[in-house]
Amino acid sequence: MSHHLRANLALGRQIGAGHFGEVFEGNDPVLGRVAIKILRKKSQEDDTYWQHRKQSLLREGQRLKEAQHDQIVQVYQVLESQDDNSIWLLMEYCERGSLQDQFNQGPLSLLRLRTLLCDTALGLQAIHARGLIHRDIKPANILISANNRAKLGDFGLVTDEFVLGYAKAYGYTDHLAKEVFDLGITSIRTDIWAFGMTAYRLLHGRQFYEELMPPRKLVPEGKFARKLPWLPHIPNEWKRFIRQLMHDDPSKRVQNSNQILHGLERLPTEPNWHCHYSSKQVNWTRTTKTRRIEVFWIRYSERKHEWEARSLPLNTGRERRLDGSNRVINYRAALEELQKFFERSG
Repeated sequence: MSHHLRANLALGRQIGAGHFGEVFEGNDPVLGRVAIKILRKKSQEDDTYWQHRKQSLLREGQRLKEAQHDQIVQVYQVLESQDDNSIWLLMEYCERGSLQDQFNQGPLSLLRLRTLLCDTALGLQAIHARGLIHRDIKPANILISANNRAKLGDFGLVTDEFVLGYAKAYGYTDHLAKEVFDLGITSIRTDIWAFGMTAYRLLHGRQFYEELMPPRKLVPEGKFARKLPWLPHIPNEWKRFIRQLMHDDPSKRVQNSNQILHGLERLPTEPNWHCHYSSKQVNWTRTTKTRRIEVFWIRYSERKHEWEARSLPLNTGRERRLDGSNRVINYRAALEELQKFFERSG
């Protein structure tokens, strides 16, 4: 059951904006610091349509309130504004921000990412068990708790009739599976496709991702997952799993969150490379008990590349050259040589 807004609920600074509403920091006299998501009546909506949508939002909001889980951002209350033009969700505040911040900084390491993806899959499992579909899984909607674990948040709270209406927002359309473009439908398996795209993005970081052709232009053509480029340190097991999450045919995709968790458990996290990506140079580092391994990929132009791997002592010892291109080579040759080096060092 929803309630009207309390006069002493204080609205603070805006901390997020999505296709389905804005998010503000807030202070509630009972709950303390909260995140407040405001879902508003759209300017183009007539009253009848808004009332229909509002009732759907209130129902789903109430179900989210009941869906309590450590890996879901808790919805405390569902409130209606006095003017009947908006619904407010009072939610748990996650001060460490979202995975969008980490995506912006660059590729995540395999070990860190697998932990975060397991958390997210557990949250998704709890959502799906309630008969809900998230519909907006992306790095910005995975929040980090005080204990540095991931929580799934910012629920779309929309039915299928709204999805394509909001699809002009690019961050969202890049996470739509082929059947959404073809048929305009969402399901548990479109959430799984979006989970796969989220994993791919976090493996590569923002700069790499933004150099690609936007998925919204390629996915409707088909075979999108097979055409994805990969950074050379990413193991084949990770590539295969993400392709399974993003298969064009929903029946051949990973089918549910339980299968996601089983797949994640089998993915390797060693060697755990830390990657720094820029358009001109890519660097990788990892440490053993006694050595620091560094790999450099210098990209002078599209056709001119060099790379080198070396091992440096943490305390005493000599620096050693492990491998390298020996000369300037083209992009394809550099990528193949680097992939072979990372496979050998696995």
